[in-house]
Order: sequence, then C-alpha cells, then structure tokens
Amino acid sequence: MKGMTARRRVTKMAVLLGVLLALAAPAGAADPPFWGFALDGSPITGARLAELEGTTGLSPRMVVFFLQWPSPGEGGVFPEESLEAIAARGALPCLTWEPMFIREGAETAIAAESILAGRYDGYVREFALRARAWGKPFVIRFAHEMNLSRYHWGTDPEGYGPASPELYRRMFRHVVDIFRSSGATNVLWAFCPNAESVPNPSSGSLAAWNRPEAYWPGDDWVDILGMDGYNWGRTKVVERDGWESRWQSFREIFGPLRRALRELAPAKPIVVFETASVAAGGVREDWLREALAEATDWGIRGVCWFYADKEEDWRLDAAGVAIVRRGTSAASPRLGTAKGEK
Repeated sequence: MKGMTARRRVTKMAVLLGVLLALAAPAGAADPPFWGFALDGSPITGARLAELEGTTGLSPRMVVFFLQWPSPGEGGVFPEESLEAIAARGALPCLTWEPMFIREGAETAIAAESILAGRYDGYVREFALRARAWGKPFVIRFAHEMNLSRYHWGTDPEGYGPASPELYRRMFRHVVDIFRSSGATNVLWAFCPNAESVPNPSSGSLAAWNRPEAYWPGDDWVDILGMDGYNWGRTKVVERDGWESRWQSFREIFGPLRRALRELAPAKPIVVFETASVAAGGVREDWLREALAEATDWGIRGVCWFYADKEEDWRLDAAGVAIVRRGTSAASPRLGTAKGEK
C-alpha cells in the first residue's frame, strides 16, 4: 500500500507539473485547454473535492477558491488546508485573494492608502513566508475583476473612479514585491479583469478610464493573464435586477478582453478563471461545446467552470460533463485517491 500511495502521489505531481508546463508553453498552440473548477466557500477540503469528482466524473487540473483579508487589528489565516487538499488531488491551486473584509454584514474594501502605507505589510509578509514554507506552486489572483464597480478595490464605492486604475497598479506591485523579497517564488501572479467593465467605457466619456488595460501592473509583476465572464442568458430583468441580460456566446463575452490582453502581453498564457452559462435563453450544451472549441482555437490554456448554485444554478449536468470530456484535457485518465488520503 505504501508503494501504491507513493506512485499515486508521483502521478499527481506529474499532472500538476503538466499544468505548469502548459502555462509556460509558447502561446498559440491549438491544444485543448485544461479543465478546472472555481468553487465558492472555504475551506476546500479533500472530502469536498472527492465528492465533486465523484459527482461530475471530472478531475480538475486547477481549482480556484477565495479568501478575504483580515479586518484591521485581526490576524489573517494562511489557507494551507485548501492548498494541500487541491494539490493532493493533482490540481494546481488558484487563490483569489480579496483585499476586503466583512463589516456589519457588508463587504468593505481595504483602503489603498492602508496597503501602500505598509499597514498590512506584516500580514502580507507572513502570508508570503507561509507560502514559501509550503513550497508547492500555486496561483494568486490578487483583487480580481478590478474593472467592476462591485469591488472598487482600494476605495469605498463612491471613490471608485478615474484614480482607481493607478491605485490598483500600485497595490498589485506592492504585494508582489513583498512576496518576492520574502523568497516566495513558488507563487504565480494572475491579472484577471472581468470580461465587461462596469461602468462601461462605451457608455460615455465619464467612464473612459475604466478599461482593463488601464489597470495593468506591468509585465514584470504578472505571470498569467486571466479572464472572468458569464453567460446570464435571459435570467436578469430590469424590474427586479436593475439590468437586463441576454444570451451571449463565449466569443462575444471574451473576444474583446482577449484582444486587449494579447496586446498587453503577447507571450503570457491566458486562463479563464471563472465562467459558466445558464440554460435559460438558449442551449447550454451548445454554448459549452462552442466555448471549448473557441478556447482551443484561441490558445487559451485553461477554462475553469464556476460550479455552484449561487444566484443561478451553474452546475453541470451529465450532457455538459460529456462535452467537457471531449473538448478538454480532462479526457486523460482520472486520478485515484489512495486509501486513507483526504
């Protein structure tokens, strides 16, 4: 049994290495993207991942999860349990690291001035040292979807505006620099805008500042380019939700952002860290099939599906799983779990 366990661990690390090599390969190769899941809630346990694999029959090559920063004066946590559980199943962990906390039931973004003035340096440095000690590779998406007013990183909602891109660039560089000075070279950094900017620059000159490329920290601080975007179909109406959604293809959702990212960094890999489609308004199986074909043609390295029943039920059914198996690297042999492993 010990020999079998060791062999399976070597296999899992080989798969993880394969994902890293795929990220490092020259851009433009028309290979199917690796498959991943983005999961809501924390921590990510081995039991939860085993249940997910058992339900879907898919072994993700990347698992995206979320962690907020602590409020002032509180100690933060390092998500070693989640990182270890994900890596143990042969997947590359991707931490979406959100510089916000919950205050009186509301999300509160940490002021950029607090981060840039060093008030969170102790937390960030301790986190970096823990990451270095853990030793295995993982991705950090720092302050994702920065071009959405819903997050307004570094400011309060009213402060989100023309100054936000510069504040974001400075915060991103500050955090990465602390990790590098701490020797946490096993961490890869992802720059991940949302596919649609809100407010949208096309809506008028007052929103012209809110372009994804305006937030770009610079080539030296980013390892991976990311994109998030969803097909909401016909689930949103103005009377109830304040906006009206419509059926959008993968190409329509991601095409403009992909072009912008390619202009920023032609050689860096692109990963879709969050996507999914509803069923209302079209045929979700057709959407998924076309999405994976498009991702392959574009040379997208990975596609991570938001697998949750949150706002809408984004979970895949059997037909969707079959399409994933045919259209991604998830068609490779599944990874078993040795008895006693979590």
